[in-house]
Amino acid sequence: MCFTSAPGSSSSDSSTKRDILPASLVPSHYNLRLIPDLESFTFEGTVAIDVAVVEDTFKVVLNSKNLTIHKASVFTGEKVQHADSITFNTDNETVTFEFAEALAAGSNAVVAVEFTGIHNDLMAGFYKSSYVDGDGNKKYLVVTQFEATDCRQAFPSFDEPSLKATFDCKLVVPVELTALANMNDISTVEFDNAQGKRVKEVTFARTPRMSTYLVAFCVGDFESIETVATPKSPAGSQPIKIRLFTVKGLVEQGRFALDVAARTHEFYSEYFDEAFPLPKSDLVAIPDFSAGAMENWGLVTYRNVALLCDENSTAIAKKRIAYVVGHELAHQWFGNLVTMKWWNDLWLNEGFATFVGWLAVDHLFPEWDVWTGFINSEFSSALSLDGLRSSHPIDVPVKSASDVMQIFDAISYSKGATVIRMLNNFLGGQKFMDGVRTYLQEFKYKNAETADLWKHLSASSGLDIGTLMHGWTAEMGYPLITVESQEFDETNNTLRVTVSQSRFLSAGGLTPEEDHVTWWVPLTTVSHLTGKAGPSSHVLSEKVGTITFNYQETAGAFWKLNFGASGMYRVKYLEPQVTQIAHMLKLNLKTFSVGDKIMFLADAMALTKAGLGDIRVVLSIIDALAEETDFNVLETIARTISNLISTFYRESPTIKAGLKALGRNVFSRKVVELGYEFPGGEDYFVGQVRGLAIETADACDDLEVQAELRRRFDLFVAGDATALHSEIRGTAFASVLRNASAETVSDVFDAVFAVYKDPSTQANLQISALVSLGSVNSAEHVDRLLNVLMFDTEVVRNQDFYVPLSGLARLNSNPEVIRPLLREWFRNKWEVIYPKFETGLGILGHVFNLSFGFSVGDEVVPEIEAWVSGEGLDETAVAKRKKEVGQMGRLVDQTLESVKSKTELVARERDNLAAYFAVEV
Repeated sequence: MCFTSAPGSSSSDSSTKRDILPASLVPSHYNLRLIPDLESFTFEGTVAIDVAVVEDTFKVVLNSKNLTIHKASVFTGEKVQHADSITFNTDNETVTFEFAEALAAGSNAVVAVEFTGIHNDLMAGFYKSSYVDGDGNKKYLVVTQFEATDCRQAFPSFDEPSLKATFDCKLVVPVELTALANMNDISTVEFDNAQGKRVKEVTFARTPRMSTYLVAFCVGDFESIETVATPKSPAGSQPIKIRLFTVKGLVEQGRFALDVAARTHEFYSEYFDEAFPLPKSDLVAIPDFSAGAMENWGLVTYRNVALLCDENSTAIAKKRIAYVVGHELAHQWFGNLVTMKWWNDLWLNEGFATFVGWLAVDHLFPEWDVWTGFINSEFSSALSLDGLRSSHPIDVPVKSASDVMQIFDAISYSKGATVIRMLNNFLGGQKFMDGVRTYLQEFKYKNAETADLWKHLSASSGLDIGTLMHGWTAEMGYPLITVESQEFDETNNTLRVTVSQSRFLSAGGLTPEEDHVTWWVPLTTVSHLTGKAGPSSHVLSEKVGTITFNYQETAGAFWKLNFGASGMYRVKYLEPQVTQIAHMLKLNLKTFSVGDKIMFLADAMALTKAGLGDIRVVLSIIDALAEETDFNVLETIARTISNLISTFYRESPTIKAGLKALGRNVFSRKVVELGYEFPGGEDYFVGQVRGLAIETADACDDLEVQAELRRRFDLFVAGDATALHSEIRGTAFASVLRNASAETVSDVFDAVFAVYKDPSTQANLQISALVSLGSVNSAEHVDRLLNVLMFDTEVVRNQDFYVPLSGLARLNSNPEVIRPLLREWFRNKWEVIYPKFETGLGILGHVFNLSFGFSVGDEVVPEIEAWVSGEGLDETAVAKRKKEVGQMGRLVDQTLESVKSKTELVARERDNLAAYFAVEV
């Protein structure tokens, strides 16, 4: 049970507080005809919307953005009225049509609009995307991206998720191009248009009731492959045609994703016990795409890198593709069939699709052990962001369209998935699945809220899920479970442990006012007896409570909380217990599960950042895990060392050399053991460990590894593609760029750049090459990268603009110079950067965070604050700056908090680190 100081206050999001359309009209159906032009990059359109009039009104208000309205009419029976006035509100993104006579409540009407628009290059609305074909010719396609609120850029509409309707769509396109929409095409008629060009009008079947943000179109010179999914349940399920489209020359790289899509459709039909309601399911690779993928019903669009791979692609790339396909197809049920009423419940879409996406991947590829990987990905991301004071609740108030994009973050996705995973584990998979199935049955083709899902899970489990989960969704943050005391009962062989809960803040300094939430926390304990009795489950629903479990005080005795990181919380043990855990790790690494070892280290590092722990405990755990062989544990070690090196980059040579020596101690020996070759058929995780070991040893200045990577790089550049396996190609590129001499740096940079620009380079390897360019150790090449190459869209697509910045911020060996340079570059280039990405706040946020978020020092936060506030600008410019930056306000606050926290960590722990390494080194 969970109580808060003000129950319900955080989750209230009354529609009266939202900027939404008037309630006088309710749409039920759209007749839409669009004529895209891939030469002028404009389009013509007509739309007729069937509406029910629920209030007398002289006005029709629709969402519209960047459209030119030529004519607006309303039909009521045989009567037609043309709009007397057409008025735009650019701030609210609406257009208002006023008519001489009122539309009467209780009547039905048809609103008809003629309009034109532009195929922009901002990756939003009905936009254009370019590519170079096999003959070297630049070509274009046009595609839609409507989530969250950009349907209004393609046609005037009731562009809100709760205003579902059916859609009849027609596209008029050049006869040689392929036209795709949500539904299957049902007729094609060729004719000569007014310009004498041969075109075709493609008519598509009527859609189910759906939200406007899920409508989609693609027009281009595509090729395709297809297969059929054959679900075994529910009863009466029909085969589903699965098609995958790419621009010509790439379609064979879609084989893996196509197979994953078909098998995932079969899994979901059975898991949800609800048949996929459309006759076909398309996957389309788009050269320019702002997100990773978009779940348009029946027509899912993807970045190339999120859909395409070949025999040279890395295992991580394939795993990512499998997950992204699983995530987007989960939305076909959870998000499309049943849709949130408003954007405050975005997490219902994204958190659930994240969890079920991994569920599907685990079903298809059990050898990948994705639930352990989940701890290092979604679970870790959730804990990281939600530990900030500037986090937000899962169920967050959203007032207007301009607020929506800021919550497409790790809270909606990763925390949402983590909370659902925790609930699934607590209830058991069957009860959880039963509740989800009845939820889908009640709300299919409708809209729902978080409380509706809780109602069904309550019915399937017999528990009051809404009350139990309130703190997890309606409040921000998560608990730190502190072990206060323990008492062994020798008579009954039990251990009585007193624990408390408080909000965990990654920067520390928790105040009583910030600690008002009492979470319902499922606690799972394991001990040296677990093999005999199994984990024990408990619930903490008060600020302080006790748990009791079987125990014996013998040599080697131990116990711990949160088995397998099943619960979203951190744990602070008593000091003697921390010492005992480290000792047990030294004696036998197999004493603890993989998830437990990950969380020992992750929690120790988090507690240190919060001022509740000691950096030397972190280092001692890493030392104790030096012989570890599990990939996921090693990944946690590598990430911890990398983060420490990145954070303490301005410190003494003793500290920097000591951290790198620590990394070499763990990973260099593994490189010696595993070598550099990746034989076919070897265990999945052996290859992953090898790649991780080489990458980390190189980053920690293992000279032998660096020399071998350079040797192999030279062979690769000379034409021996087998010299550098794809799993270590990006590592090698970054290594040689970091360590190139003044005489060779230009040749090395040009060689890596050539790999990036080579059209035959597979998409994920192109990204590896692009990010590695940021490692270059030449001021001249850094300047060229930042000020020339990144702004040339023929070189770096807008969707990848942040990728070189990632290399500069994370991989460059001279952060003392590069990070201040990035901050200055961002400030100087803001007037150019902002217009490129004002409709794609996700990319803009990446650019901001990479430019500022890796810096440490007392001067950094005031510097950011001065820029954000427009210090030194005139009044007009200050207002402009605040409006622009306000669109990414949450991220700015989170970056500021993160920089401040890291700066405080360095000040607090530098002496401890220096003392530790003075002895160890």
